[in-house]
Amino acid sequence: MILTPCNCNRSLAFLAGLFATMAACVLVAEDACRDGGGRVSDAAWACVLASGASASLWSFVSPGAMALAALVIGVPVALVVNALGKRFIVACGLPAN
Repeated sequence: MILTPCNCNRSLAFLAGLFATMAACVLVAEDACRDGGGRVSDAAWACVLASGASASLWSFVSPGAMALAALVIGVPVALVVNALGKRFIVACGLPAN
């Protein structure tokens, strides 16, 4: 497989969308943790509940919410990063396709 600038750009766009989706899900999970009377742990991605028990932040986000975050946040971020990357590639004098 030959790695072209366009393929690298698509990979970067995919990763940017993935990390944007994860960041949105973590923010939603943190809010759900605090709404339940817990506090977010500084050392790990965990929620310390009011009872003293610890739970993963990801347990506060449903699969449907993750899919919605991917569609609403991840896809637009990936499209924007892809477009900006293509403009950068063309500005550097490389072929965009």
